[in-house]
Amino acid sequence: MNASTLIGEIESPRPLRAAGGRLSVVGWCVARGESFPPPVRLVAGPAVIPLGGRHERADVATLLPGEKAAGRAGFTLEGSLPAGIHLGRFEAQLPDGRWRVFKELTIAAEAAPFVVVLDEPISEGTLRDRVKVGGWALDPVQPVAELSLHYGHRRIACVIGRTRTDVPAAFPEVAHAGRAGFMSEDFLVAGHGPVRARALLADGRAVVAATKVSFSVATDENHEPELDLTAARIGLEHTRAPRAADPAVRVAHPLNVLFILPGSFASNNALHVAALANELAAAGHACAVAVAHDKATLQHLDRPAFRGLTHADARNDPDFPDRRGPDIIHAWTTRENVRLLAEQLRSRHASRLIVHLEDNEQQVLALSLGRSVAEIAQLDDAELARLVPADLSHPRLSRGFLAKCDAVTVILDRLREFVPPGKSCLTLPPAADGRHYYPRPVPAAFRAALRLAPDTTVLFYHGNVHASNAAEMRELYAAVLELNRTGTPVTLIRTGLDRVDFLGGLATAVAPHVLALGQVTHHHHLPPLMALADVFVQPGGPDAFNDYRFPSKLPEFFSLGRPVVLPRTNLGIALRHGVDAWVLDRADAAGIAGAVRVLRADPALREKLGQGAAAYATAHFSWRRSAEALAKFYRTLAVS
Repeated sequence: MNASTLIGEIESPRPLRAAGGRLSVVGWCVARGESFPPPVRLVAGPAVIPLGGRHERADVATLLPGEKAAGRAGFTLEGSLPAGIHLGRFEAQLPDGRWRVFKELTIAAEAAPFVVVLDEPISEGTLRDRVKVGGWALDPVQPVAELSLHYGHRRIACVIGRTRTDVPAAFPEVAHAGRAGFMSEDFLVAGHGPVRARALLADGRAVVAATKVSFSVATDENHEPELDLTAARIGLEHTRAPRAADPAVRVAHPLNVLFILPGSFASNNALHVAALANELAAAGHACAVAVAHDKATLQHLDRPAFRGLTHADARNDPDFPDRRGPDIIHAWTTRENVRLLAEQLRSRHASRLIVHLEDNEQQVLALSLGRSVAEIAQLDDAELARLVPADLSHPRLSRGFLAKCDAVTVILDRLREFVPPGKSCLTLPPAADGRHYYPRPVPAAFRAALRLAPDTTVLFYHGNVHASNAAEMRELYAAVLELNRTGTPVTLIRTGLDRVDFLGGLATAVAPHVLALGQVTHHHHLPPLMALADVFVQPGGPDAFNDYRFPSKLPEFFSLGRPVVLPRTNLGIALRHGVDAWVLDRADAAGIAGAVRVLRADPALREKLGQGAAAYATAHFSWRRSAEALAKFYRTLAVS
């Protein structure tokens, strides 16, 4: 008997799907001339799903009247498959014991769902008491590494790994089910809403699941009873985004591109790289981005179209879908951790190496170490090795890195001063994500809910404070305090983290005029908050730090269509004062305060500058254009 003697069909709806990893398939199979239907099975990679049951098939008997086994040829296959796309081989066993394929179909297996159950003190309904809560959380594939409960605007961290005897009984095939229990670290705090659990799994994935419980805790030590947390939320006014960009032109010869970052996906330069990688991927290139730490921060980005790696991942397996290594390695800065990985991978894969410059790295190092550039230049190699951390640039090794690379990209032209003579160089300006950053109306209802008086001028600044920008950020806060002291009501809305203490004695006096929102981890959540602003301010002035940088928030400021106040350095040099922006010789406390007073007194000027800012953004900031230029730059290197 040969394979042609098998007749069969799979009758489950196609494409075949294994929801939650569970597959159930019905069909029929006959071996011609045999009195009994053959055993059947499904083979999908290493997984084998055996025959689950038989059933009568009068229709098959009518179809094949000469086959004795046709009336009993129906079968069911049921079992589990790992998540992914599988080629399923449906096989039947011939009388001689051999298995032969009678059907091949593709099967899409979805991951089994992450499950969370709260059962202490209640398992469903509404909990109003300030107590600790507990339950169990289980992903059938990966153990839970971190867990938190979320309700309303609240997040409660949990202790995980607690023993449960009931969960293994329900999930006997999951080895880690016995340690699925959890308990909240602290008592519930004031908040209201359905409870969801968010887990970080051992493989780095983040998953979310709902529970059957709601928390409604009216007050705690930080919230007065008069605060109604169940009141209707004020929605942010929204306008439709501009027309979506046309589809990217697909390239005939795609490249494998590996970007290497010195930090995590939560950094500003990660936003730049992510935007470029997404555009390159849309054109058909395969992109991966390696970060030094916290790969889980990839979830903070909106719909990444690239592979996220750690430096260790890239070192061990930087392969791309075509199983080749990178054609291009784009080292994002000359920071030590970037340099070391880039040089190692370049040697292994014979890749083209491009280095990106976005700062005066020596000045950044000097500000971080509290020494002058001249003092650092006098240090010997041993002392430099001791002082320079992995996430900053070594003053000597970075120069060698630039000398050995194939080409350089810079965020603005002034940085070309650091590019070795004769080295190919491309200026790669940043932009703003047009899906989220576009002119928006002021959300009047939200401003009223924040109790901002109609005559209050709102400034907005998003970004961290660190050693390099601490002095100029103090000037911004000092301007806010001076304006309020002299009768001009101004509120600064601020997001971001303070890496250094930059306010000192100014902190207490300026606090009533600052609304500090902390870190907004999802960058695309910022624009509705930024719409609260009347004016955007970038503090600073010409110096060895600012002259060589392009603050990444500037394209976002301009794209919102508000007046922008900034100093005559970096981008400010190219702008028309009074048309594109309000350009100051120095955006210090006095300059910022004066600019705010001028703009408050002249609504027509504010309108003109807002329109000018939006027009400048449209003309000069585009991730699509930057990515197209970058792809052409890559191609010239890849074929040279």
